[in-house]
Amino acid sequence: MANNGSLMPVKDLKPFKTKWRSQVKVLHSWLQNTGSGGKTLQMVLTDEQGEKIIAMCKRNHILSVQRKLPLRKWCVLTTFSVSQASGQYRPTSHPYKITISYETVITNSDLIQDSIFLPLAIYEDINDGNLKTNFLIGNTFICYGKTVSLEPVQTVQVKGQDRKKVQFRLVDANGKDLACCLWGKYAEQLEAYVKCEQPLICLIRFAKISFYRGEVKIANAFDASIVYLDLTMELVEDELPLAVIEKKYGKKEIVLQEDDWNKLEIKMISELFVSNLVENCKIICSIAAVDTDWAWFYFGHKGCKHRAIKLASNHDDNQLWRCEKCQVKITEVIPLFKLHLIVRDDAETCKLMLLNTVAKTIVGHEAVDLWDGSYDEVCLVSALKHLI
Repeated sequence: MANNGSLMPVKDLKPFKTKWRSQVKVLHSWLQNTGSGGKTLQMVLTDEQGEKIIAMCKRNHILSVQRKLPLRKWCVLTTFSVSQASGQYRPTSHPYKITISYETVITNSDLIQDSIFLPLAIYEDINDGNLKTNFLIGNTFICYGKTVSLEPVQTVQVKGQDRKKVQFRLVDANGKDLACCLWGKYAEQLEAYVKCEQPLICLIRFAKISFYRGEVKIANAFDASIVYLDLTMELVEDELPLAVIEKKYGKKEIVLQEDDWNKLEIKMISELFVSNLVENCKIICSIAAVDTDWAWFYFGHKGCKHRAIKLASNHDDNQLWRCEKCQVKITEVIPLFKLHLIVRDDAETCKLMLLNTVAKTIVGHEAVDLWDGSYDEVCLVSALKHLI
């Protein structure tokens, strides 16, 4: 049985260390291709309080994680990294995400708690614009109601490929309705019900809010959504095995081009918030605080300076690491700056992340000079507190 005193609630997980231990279960998982990382397994995890967080693992660990962390079974995760959550449509409102790697230990838990943590969205909140559209609506967004005005499934061209599409309206118990549009495999789920004369009960989980011709519309969020039809809540479809098909892609070479900082435009922080372009610029600001949710350094391979992951070891004198770039075991690592600062100018405040080259210029020291020699997570050193 897990020692509850050593388990960290999901809401308290932060990026400043990796030695976390949490008891969670998977509510939903799906495969996703990312431009930089290739195929990944994405998951929505919850703790027993119903706090949810997105988690992911890379292609090499997918089969292992699927086996050790099955849907709706409580497990204990030990040693995992926590980083900033990002993306246009996020399935949880938690500011951070979990990354499961080869050093993460997954063990069974004897917790018995069958709740699937299923809060229902209020139609008025959606239609009135009270919910943020960049989340899949809070922790989980669920539209539940009777399906009416179900149109025939159409096949349309999207970027040169045929995709199926279906439109309908969801009506709740109070007679409030919402426009819905489902694509791809989700549209195929409704094909068998198009000619059905009886109202169809439909529940959409992890959906997104979109706008079309001035009307609020609910749609699936790529492959992250779940659609339940003719609902019995047995959730049988979640038990289907997940096929993993890997394709070989050629490596892309990225060339970094150094900018002449003297020629870059100086901007106010407020201008950055409203910009819709990716560009280089300069800001003039003061340091308001060091963000202590994050560690102030990371360990890098002494040779290539890329991040090194600490491996399990009983003796610090012979501590082994694995270089993320070289993919080999190493023993020589050095601390490198990764400072998260809260800065401000005359009008606004924002967060900045400074890596080693820039950070050591501002701090006035190398990270190794401030390191106390411990491989464990450490608090801020006085030299960093003096930045404020």
